[in-house]
Amino acid sequence: MTVRNVTYEKPAHGKVLLAEDDEVIGMSIQAGLLRREIECDWVKTFDEAVKALKAGNYHAVLADVYLSKEPDGLQLVGMARDMGIPSIILTAALDMEIAKTGLNLGADYLLEKPFKIEDLSVKIEDLWENPRGLIARRERFLALHQLTAKEKELCRLILKGLSNQEIGDVVGTTLGTVKFYSSQIFEKFQVKNRSELFNLIFPT
Repeated sequence: MTVRNVTYEKPAHGKVLLAEDDEVIGMSIQAGLLRREIECDWVKTFDEAVKALKAGNYHAVLADVYLSKEPDGLQLVGMARDMGIPSIILTAALDMEIAKTGLNLGADYLLEKPFKIEDLSVKIEDLWENPRGLIARRERFLALHQLTAKEKELCRLILKGLSNQEIGDVVGTTLGTVKFYSSQIFEKFQVKNRSELFNLIFPT
């Protein structure tokens, strides 16, 4: 899998996955979002997008409708919805059928090419400031608090419901280390246990 990403000197305003097969458009979108401090991983095929989506932690997905001869970008939108991640459809030929299918699959916005990067960034910022879906809400919440990369990693696993031993096995560390980081996380969020942490991030 080839994920085209870049290094950021400033904290990013969210992280998005861009699935776009056109080299010029992909580079332009990624560079434009970088200038607005929005982190962007860029992939060019449906298979790469699926792998990146499963491996990464994104607050939104930007999907070109046609990553091949088929409208597989719409499938990506459906996958993102099932994972609790909002999405924006990018298409060079917006018609009512595409719009209807995309919205039924859970897309939050549709943009017809060519579009201004400002228009896209406004929609991305809205999804960041007003997160839709569990993963988007989780990533927004974690970004707003002073957690280390390791604490964020463990927090995500805690929220998935893994036990301390299972977390230790996943990250390759001892049970004592997991308990130490867990207590640090609870202290930073001012909660006593996992249930309070979950309810803090996903209030009912």
